Amino acid sequence: MPAVVLGETTVAYKVRVSKRAKRINLKYSQRDGLEVIYPLGITNPAPEELLKEMSSWVLATHQRVRSAANNLPPRNYENGEIFHLLGRPYALQLRGNSAIDRAQVKASDNLLLLIMPEGFPAADLEARRQAVEAYYRAQAASYLPARARDLAAAHGFQFARLRVKNQKTRWGSCSAKGNINLNLRLMMAPEQAIDYVIVHELCHLRVLNHSPAFWALVESCYPDFRRWRSWFKQHGGSMVF
Repeated sequence: MPAVVLGETTVAYKVRVSKRAKRINLKYSQRDGLEVIYPLGITNPAPEELLKEMSSWVLATHQRVRSAANNLPPRNYENGEIFHLLGRPYALQLRGNSAIDRAQVKASDNLLLLIMPEGFPAADLEARRQAVEAYYRAQAASYLPARARDLAAAHGFQFARLRVKNQKTRWGSCSAKGNINLNLRLMMAPEQAIDYVIVHELCHLRVLNHSPAFWALVESCYPDFRRWRSWFKQHGGSMVF
């Protein structure tokens, strides 16, 4: 993988060509690292030249992403661990119940109850994680499509299909065919933050890029979008299973 030296820091990067890109773009994520994205047929300026020109942004983002990765809260799935559902905190509580045949998770008052049957591998962190994730997946399957339909109707959009996924880096995506994907981890966010992501993807049904026209459309549908876009930058890294 190529790398560029910026001051005292060496940053690896990838080069990608995108048919959808309208201009050269830089993207940085925990999963993919730094990417230089070129529209089809565009090769200048060279990646290293561009990265040096944008060195302040590259270095600041590099540090922010690394810090976020190092500060992700460890998930041990133990009593008292805090999980959020629609922005509200719940303390995990482990319970046993010999009358059930598989693990159950439910929210009650301020508790997220993980009820384990006899023989459930309580010491197996992955088994507990899967049980909690399955609960969030069920909540997302109930909440997100219905909310997307409501917002689409309110703002005059129509989408083809909506799927819920456990994506690592994207909160949502929209295809040229009108299909929308939403991240099940959105269920940890406040309802207003979820609405922002849904409206964002609905607006991509009309504008498949992040041009000024796109952001103007988002603002016309959701005037408070900047607040919630910033919210994800601040809190999104802690929304993990």
